[in-house]
Amino acid sequence: MRALRIAGMGLSGLLVNWGRTVLTMLGIVIGVAAVVLLASLGNGIQKSISGQINDLGPNLITVSPGTSGEQDGGDNGPFGAAAASTLTPEDTRLVEDLPGVAAASSNVSTVAPVGRESVSFSGVDPSYDEVRAVGLAAGRFVEGRGEVVLSQADARRLLDSGPDEAVGKTLPVGTPPEEAPERDPEQSREQDPAQGERLPERLPERLPERLPERLREQLPEGLREDAAPGQAQEPRQEPAPAKEPEPVKKYEVVGVAEASDVEFGPPLPESSYMATADALEVSGVETVGQIVVQAEDAGAVDRVVDGIGKELREAHDGAKDFSVITQRELLSTFTEITDQLKIFLAGIAGISLLVGGIGVMNIMLVSVAERTREIGVRKALGATNADVLFQFLLEAVLLSLIGGVIGVAAGIAGSAVLPEILTDLPPAVVTANEVALAFGVSALIGVVFGVLPAYRSARLQPVEALRRE
Repeated sequence: MRALRIAGMGLSGLLVNWGRTVLTMLGIVIGVAAVVLLASLGNGIQKSISGQINDLGPNLITVSPGTSGEQDGGDNGPFGAAAASTLTPEDTRLVEDLPGVAAASSNVSTVAPVGRESVSFSGVDPSYDEVRAVGLAAGRFVEGRGEVVLSQADARRLLDSGPDEAVGKTLPVGTPPEEAPERDPEQSREQDPAQGERLPERLPERLPERLPERLREQLPEGLREDAAPGQAQEPRQEPAPAKEPEPVKKYEVVGVAEASDVEFGPPLPESSYMATADALEVSGVETVGQIVVQAEDAGAVDRVVDGIGKELREAHDGAKDFSVITQRELLSTFTEITDQLKIFLAGIAGISLLVGGIGVMNIMLVSVAERTREIGVRKALGATNADVLFQFLLEAVLLSLIGGVIGVAAGIAGSAVLPEILTDLPPAVVTANEVALAFGVSALIGVVFGVLPAYRSARLQPVEALRRE
């Protein structure tokens, strides 16, 4: 009963100056709301990324150029270091023949000219559709050379056609000679003398005949009037030949890919597809940028990873110039990154909680100073130091807890509204852990920042307290 009476007195103390109490509480409300909101958004991002990675399938394995470290059984790691690719289509064939591999495909990124436009192509094998399950809006996937699958955006831009109308049309890849830019050598010499006659050849004709001898002697020997024609003259520089246009090759549009579907963020750039050999020919390289592998089942993933490491090291003369990434490692890496992001965001929000806690301590110190006579009267009537300390400490904790309740409600409301306003954000996920943490931090702030004012109030002597105005 005594504790309840003291608690009631503490609550009454907050209501006496309710305006000041609300303003003090505002710092706690903002801090708690920020923590809940940012934590819930972090949970939503983590859930969305995890879902998208899992949608690719737990059996997916990616071989990339570069190495992430020295590891037994292969240079497998979450991400390989940036390096020039040493992977070849022959490596893809070696991987495809390994036990436990359901399908494997090369992947070459290139940009090809189509008339005056440029198109981003992914050069892949026919088995790529088995590995990544490319969604098609119309037609079929690439089965050999001379065929392309366009994205819907490229089909509209290049052929002015929808998915069904684009299938069966011909796509000329390359720059027609009549559209290649040409340069007139005579025009180039007029615009830039350095590409035609050199300056030393032209200046003697323009020198005044009556140039003083002393000035004429200071000129370079090749510019003097008495110099032999062509003496000390720099060789003529011919204009650089224009770049030969790439030969035009016609490809049949056999399919149109579906638009990429992402749960949040800007849409991924849509890619068009052609055969690996065609992409290598267009790009003028002999190496592939990536090898994607589909294991037969989740239990075969580790065995396939070990086999890839062994087989490719032998093919590359023992060089560890590739990395093998599994979906499990990729998911683990992204989870670690998002966890660190959540901690960082919570730390930023915690700064406002710290400011709110300082506000609580400040207002409680002011309250102790204003209620000195009240403290003296209570002690004169028999209240102990512990009673006074408990009352003021309870006021600080109540102030923080009430602010925490309002802050949690505001944070939950914000996490529901913000993704609706900013459509690039994923749906927020509020968990009981964040709510419990918010209440716990609120109470802790009340205790930590309420101890000093409560301690000062408890140490006041009754006589001195009653003497003060």
